[in-house]
Amino acid sequence: MKTILTMLVGLVLFGMGTPSNAQTTVADSAALNVYAGSYTFGSGSPIQKFTVTTDKGELYGEADSYGKNKLIKQDKADTFKSTSSYGSVITFNRDATSKAVTGFSMAIEGSTLTAKKD
Repeated sequence: MKTILTMLVGLVLFGMGTPSNAQTTVADSAALNVYAGSYTFGSGSPIQKFTVTTDKGELYGEADSYGKNKLIKQDKADTFKSTSSYGSVITFNRDATSKAVTGFSMAIEGSTLTAKKD
């Protein structure tokens, strides 16, 4: 009995017999890569550039050079909430035909800003 319990604990600890986090992270990263890139806001916007990156299955956004913040997936398709102090909500836009990400709308402090993917 003790040997079986030891084997089961080893399987759980070393990820054998269960999906590994590395596999899940790779799958998550691939799905998130469609959002990655540089986005430019229109003239007069308080933000000029927004850079979206992926790291270890997580999505991050950085406005200009103010530091990156994690973007948390929301229930609505292509929608993420920033962990920044502003708590902005970003909804990515897609081309109707190709489904490629072409830009996004950012709801922040009662305003909506739009950016196009470079």
